[in-house]
Amino acid sequence: MAKEYDIKIRSVHDYNAFVGAEDHHALVSIIHYNDLPPIRHCRCLWGIYGIFLLEDEEESLEYGSGHYNYSQSSIVCVAPSQIGGSADDGTRFQRKGWALLFSPEVFQGKTFEKSLLRFEFFKYHVNEALVVDNQEQKQMKNLLEMLQGELYEERQDCNLIEKIIELLLVLCNKLFNKQYSLPLGTKRIHIISRMEKTLADYYQKEQQHLLGVPTVKYCAKHLCVAPNYLGDLVKEETGENAHIYIAKHIVRLSKGMLMSGKSVTETSYSLGFDYPSHFGRFFKRIEGITPSEYIKRMKVK
Repeated sequence: MAKEYDIKIRSVHDYNAFVGAEDHHALVSIIHYNDLPPIRHCRCLWGIYGIFLLEDEEESLEYGSGHYNYSQSSIVCVAPSQIGGSADDGTRFQRKGWALLFSPEVFQGKTFEKSLLRFEFFKYHVNEALVVDNQEQKQMKNLLEMLQGELYEERQDCNLIEKIIELLLVLCNKLFNKQYSLPLGTKRIHIISRMEKTLADYYQKEQQHLLGVPTVKYCAKHLCVAPNYLGDLVKEETGENAHIYIAKHIVRLSKGMLMSGKSVTETSYSLGFDYPSHFGRFFKRIEGITPSEYIKRMKVK
């Protein structure tokens, strides 16, 4: 069986050594590829975070079990436990652009750690690079150069280093939200009606028999938004999280099926559940009673 990666990047030193850059900080590194010699292609198993502002030509990168699309003037992001890169074929190439690498230890136990873990642009299901315009590229470069200058200081200010990294990540999050937000001209208030249609189409096309019950990730993909962003919009409009909103939609459908004479088992499989027991627990979580108890209650009325 072929190895899934070429090298493990356990620390910023590991990557610095791979590309020929100097260590200036134990947990943080800024690399300007233009100042370095050509490097080998490599699939890396990452143990640290990486933000890459790339300025070279489009390249096909493997990422997880699929591919990561990027082109000139874009940002590629990686996180610990992820595998990404391009398999080593023995050749070298001149990478252009910048890289910020930092260990999870930088924010471990600190307030910003919660934000870091929530950033969607680090997740595996995102396989498109963040596109940047000239102004955004300039902002990124200014922050990277500022951080590089601080790392080169004999007496480094740890608080300043952390704050600059935070700013870079917040900027990436802003770019991500812009790229995966609702299309221009689409009002946020319409997200609920669009989501209802997505769920209705899902069952009308009988996708449940292929994919199971619908998920937030599925709805987000078909609405062209990020899952966390969709969750925020649903929460804002309904006061409920997106998982509960979808669950209530499914329960409404199930009630109609149960009242039409379908058994609990038939209803379960019709909605995409693998087992009736799964459907029963799902129904009770939302309604507080089992499907059988619901049928009995409705027959009494």
